[in-house]
Parts: sequence; C-alpha cells; structure tokens
Amino acid sequence: MRQAARVGRLGMLAVGMSIGAALASTPQLASADSSTDPSSWLDQMVGGLSLPAADAASPLDIQISISGYDLFPTEDNTAFATSGFGNVAIAIGNGAHADGAGGLFNFAFADGAGTSAATPVGADLDFAVALGTGSSANIGLGAGLDFAFADGVGSSANVGLGANLDNAIAIGTGSTAIVGAGSSLSTAFANGTSSDAVAGAGNGNLATAIGTNSTAITVLGNGDLATASGGGSATAGGFLANAFATGVGSTASATGFSDSATALGGNAQAQASGIGDLAYIFNTGSALDQATASGGDNLIAEIIGTGSTAEAGFGNWDLAAAFGDMLHAMATGGNFLFDIMPSL
Repeated sequence: MRQAARVGRLGMLAVGMSIGAALASTPQLASADSSTDPSSWLDQMVGGLSLPAADAASPLDIQISISGYDLFPTEDNTAFATSGFGNVAIAIGNGAHADGAGGLFNFAFADGAGTSAATPVGADLDFAVALGTGSSANIGLGAGLDFAFADGVGSSANVGLGANLDNAIAIGTGSTAIVGAGSSLSTAFANGTSSDAVAGAGNGNLATAIGTNSTAITVLGNGDLATASGGGSATAGGFLANAFATGVGSTASATGFSDSATALGGNAQAQASGIGDLAYIFNTGSALDQATASGGDNLIAEIIGTGSTAEAGFGNWDLAAAFGDMLHAMATGGNFLFDIMPSL
C-alpha cells in the first residue's frame, strides 16, 4: 500500500516538474516592467509557452488560468479554465474544462476534447489531471492532499468528499478509479480497458485492477486489500481483509476480520466471511471451482483441481479441502471438523 501511495505522490511531482520545466524553458510570452506592472509575474511563469495558432476557421483551444487570471481570450475559445487564488488550471482541447476555482494551491489539468478536471471548494493541495478524449478527474469537496489521474478515452478518476492523502488513478479506455468519501491513505488503481478500482470509505485501503474487465473493490473498512487481474473480480471489506482474483470468471470475496479469499486460474469462486477465515482456489482446468469459509471463525476451505467444491462453516476451526478434480469436501455444523478429499 505504501508503494502505491508513493506512486501517486511521484506522479504528482512529475506532473508539477514537467509543467514547470515547459513553462520556464522558453522566453517570455510578453514583457513588462515589473516595477509598474503588478501582473508581470504571470509573464515569467508562462513565458514562451508553445500555443496553437488561432484563426477564424480554427478558434483557440487552450486556456490557462492562474490565481483568477485568464491568460488567453475567452471569446471563441473552445477550452475553458478557471482558478481561485493560489491555484492553476489548464485546459487544452475542444470543450476541455479545468476548474481550479476552489481551495488553495490546487492544480487542475484537462488535455483532450471534452475532458474535465476539477478541484472544488475546500479542497487544498490537490492535483486533478485528465488526459484523453472524454476523460475526467475530480477531487471532492473538502478533500486535501489528494491525487486524481485519468488517462484514456472515457476514463474517470474521482476522490470523494472530505478525503485526505488518497490516490485515484485510472489508465486505459473506459477505466474507472474511485476513492470513497472520508477516506484517508487509500488508493484505487485501475489499468486496463474497462477496468474498475474502488477504494471505499475507510482508511489505508488499496484496490488494484489490472487488465481488461478486471474489478477490484474495498468496501467499508480499514486496511483492506483487493487485487484483480486478467478479468477477475475481487472484493475486500471489514478490517485487514484480503481478496485476490485472477482470470476470467474468477471472483474472490473477503468480508470479515482478517479474512482472506484467493481465486486463481479462472472460473473460480472463493468466499471468506468471519474472523480469520481462508478460502483458496487454484483451478487447474476449466470447470467451476467453489470454496466457501463462512458462518464461523478460523475456517479453511481449499481447492487445487477443477470442478470441485469445498465448504467449511457454521462452526469454528473447521477444514474442508479438495485436492483433485470433481471432488466435494464439507466440514460444517460443528467445531474442529476435517474433510480432506480424496480420503486418506
């Protein structure tokens, strides 16, 4: 989790450094006597910025706003940017919209036709960056020190109301990353076409979805980890719960206290819900595997094979394990029950 947070912070730094370098690398856009012109600092900040030429057939499609100053004409300008004191907003592209009107020391950058990036009222020290046609990056009301980054056609990154020190990063066409309201030190990272990552309300949560149609969700709770890849779906919620799913048709759900659910290989369903429960599947074939550890504490349901089931629950300290194909292990209704298939 710390590594993912560092990735987000490094992204913020890289964006700031690259823009600063671009703005400072060429001569000033206009000159002014700093002793008589109170806005001459704007010339120094944006001097020499390479801009598209505007003519009657092709209106200007860039706007930069710094501390409430618009640097380019608004008439016939297809890009719109607005900023409040201490903020920077940059919009590039037909219909691009960058809103940095709220809060202090925020940065909103929208690059692409129909893109939008916003840091609203009460949001301080936040970065919202949207790249790609129709993408959006948004910071919630009252949020602070957050990073929302969307890169891809129709991608979306959102940080919720009152969140702090969070990252929402969406990369790929139609990808979505969401950090819930009131969260802190949480990260949602989606990388892949139509991938979705949601770090729900809570603290210290990490949702990572990698690959086309992958979904990772942490619901209400703290210290939860959900990781999905290759088209899998993982859900973790509660406290220190872990869910990992990889492969098309794989789902893993861990929704208790220190529960763990793992579904590997595709067409696998692993569920753990209780205290210290474990559901693990490694599907070696194509038939559906199902492992369930629920209704009790310190349960284990495990499968290595294909077309098998394992169920442990409605008691405590139970073990159900299937090591092979088309096997069915059940340890339910009591304590310290064991069912290991094939029988020894």
